[in-house]
Amino acid sequence: KIGFDMVFYNYDYFKEIFINEVIILASKNKKLIRIHHENGDYTGMWTNEEIAKEYLNHSDIQFDRLINIDIDTFVTYDMDELFDENDKVLINTSTNEEGHVIKVVDMMDELMSELDKIRIKEFAKDISKENYVFGLTRKGEKRFILISDEENQKPNIMPVWSIKNRARKVRDNDFEECELIEVEGSVFSEWLDKLRDNDQAVAVDLKPGVVGTIVSAQKVSNELTF
Repeated sequence: KIGFDMVFYNYDYFKEIFINEVIILASKNKKLIRIHHENGDYTGMWTNEEIAKEYLNHSDIQFDRLINIDIDTFVTYDMDELFDENDKVLINTSTNEEGHVIKVVDMMDELMSELDKIRIKEFAKDISKENYVFGLTRKGEKRFILISDEENQKPNIMPVWSIKNRARKVRDNDFEECELIEVEGSVFSEWLDKLRDNDQAVAVDLKPGVVGTIVSAQKVSNELTF
């Protein structure tokens, strides 16, 4: 159900990013391309590489690369470096469309909120079918590892996956020292109770690069059927 505060949800660009989980930026000499629109200059952002390329070439705007960025990677690592809270971008300007000037941080906040909801539901659906949850462990241990999202912070997030191959990709890419293990859903449910009591979080189906959805243990527990 869409709440009254959903500002971006009904726009096509939002739906495209929501489905593909990628945005495209253009750069020249390692600086993002800015485009003049009405009374201002804005960083250009697109949801389709061909549309971006056609517009830039048609408008004689010089660029040396188009950057496809995974949305989780962008929000986790790039957004705060590139944009301030009230910065605007021009999204999906093309040879046929003017595009939309939007507050990029607000749009990404809404997008990630919706993605988190969907991912938690999909995770719960997957593990209710298979009744197994996958995670990483250190040699000799029987429980999933905890990680932190800040360097100096005590580990307080448990990464879990509903599909073994997804877990293996992240292990191979980011946690080579760990082993991949699985536990039954009922065991995971008990662990969730402990995580909730300790005010710890769950990272659901992270992607390589350790990016993705991190939510409270309670939110995951609410979706489970066992």
